[in-house]
Amino acid sequence: MAGPAKRMRRADLERERSRARGARRLLPWAVASAIAAGLLVGTAGAGWRGGLAIAAVGLLFAAFAAAASVARCPSCGAPLGKALGKEDDRPAPGGRPGPADPLREQHCARCGARFD
Repeated sequence: MAGPAKRMRRADLERERSRARGARRLLPWAVASAIAAGLLVGTAGAGWRGGLAIAAVGLLFAAFAAAASVARCPSCGAPLGKALGKEDDRPAPGGRPGPADPLREQHCARCGARFD
């Protein structure tokens, strides 16, 4: 028999959404810097093999940032879907909920944790 659903604070959900949003903002910088570092190393003297190796390491970091850019339920770790805060909804200036940020998350579809 399943017990009552966990209750999570809305602040936990907002912290997770903020973390995922920050990781998404890091992605273009990570990809561009990996390519630039590979080109720099390739032309500066280590040869194109060295440049490719450096670019591959940088792109590996970008892949990690892409994996971290998915918002997850603070309780069970399930990815939060479109109805649970896909990050196309940014808060209005001052952190107030804007017209695109209705804070419609009520519970996790996987574990049933409620966000109050």
